[in-house]
Amino acid sequence: MNYKYNIEKKFKRQWQKKIINWYEINKRDLPWRKSNNQNFYKIWISEVMLQQTIVKTVIPYYEKFIKKWPNLKSFYNASLDEILLYWQGLGYYQRARNLFKAKEYLKKNKLFISSSNLKQIPGIGDYISCSISAILKNENCAVVDGNIKRIIKRVFNLNENSKLFKKQIYYIAKELTPDLKNGIYCQSLMDFANLVCKVKKPYCEKCIVKNLCKFDGKQKKLNKKPKINKLGIGFFIRENKNFLVGISKKKLFQGLYSIPFSDFINNKENTEKELIDRIILDWMSLHNISQKYQILGYVNHIFSHFHLKLFVVDIKLKSKINLANYKWMTHRAYNSKPKSSLMMKVKKLMICI
Repeated sequence: MNYKYNIEKKFKRQWQKKIINWYEINKRDLPWRKSNNQNFYKIWISEVMLQQTIVKTVIPYYEKFIKKWPNLKSFYNASLDEILLYWQGLGYYQRARNLFKAKEYLKKNKLFISSSNLKQIPGIGDYISCSISAILKNENCAVVDGNIKRIIKRVFNLNENSKLFKKQIYYIAKELTPDLKNGIYCQSLMDFANLVCKVKKPYCEKCIVKNLCKFDGKQKKLNKKPKINKLGIGFFIRENKNFLVGISKKKLFQGLYSIPFSDFINNKENTEKELIDRIILDWMSLHNISQKYQILGYVNHIFSHFHLKLFVVDIKLKSKINLANYKWMTHRAYNSKPKSSLMMKVKKLMICI
């Protein structure tokens, strides 16, 4: 099956010229685009933060991060706890853990800026490696993220449910990438996707490439699996002003400080109350805890692939116990530790006690 397109040279010239000319007039004023920030470290940090996160949310995190570690040399001294703390609330914490692995790699290896070399760095894949090398070196590599996929899908009227969709996108993106000025071109597409070719209600009437575009204004929905609803328990185990906290080993929260959580269970057969009681009693029995407990309430949290309803259980002890991989901590000490957005919600229930 053929995924290739015969794109005429005239189309390419018009496309590149229109997109780049639009950018010169309409480009966004973003902190990582300032002339003094045009280096590997600052563009790298911005690109990692911008994965899965909108620009408006990223800007204050980026500025705080760069203020703390203004260059790569200073970032070499950052601990994982510090990085996670400055990342707190931004979500998708694997990105922060990869930053730590990457800076450890860079401490031992010389930096060469090209898409192939950058992919050797932990956490840097096709998109970030191409984006950095295009912006700094004008390398002729196809920069493709969700925004650029959306533009190409619309312009060429591609079927996102097709098995060939991914190959079609990357082939077309490569064909349209200019030999010169790719740094400006890829940033032009980013801004165009955010300001004109929006996810919802694109401004087709204002579009400078509408004469080249096959989009009919109708959104073709991707066949997505419905999100699963899960239920879990958080255990607020306290004695006087101290409570048990551990560094989570769950993939979602790895390296972040949390009270003990049960597994997150998909409730298919039981009623909610039956499932809550069973999870609590099973967990307490496993850890030899027999005290009475009180349910403080619950928090809702949305992950990329499921919805979670997490109940928080208060267990007040008369004396401290030892629980493997957990230690006693005060609220004040806990405030300085990196924690997930879910745990920040849970903490509001804990403070009520």
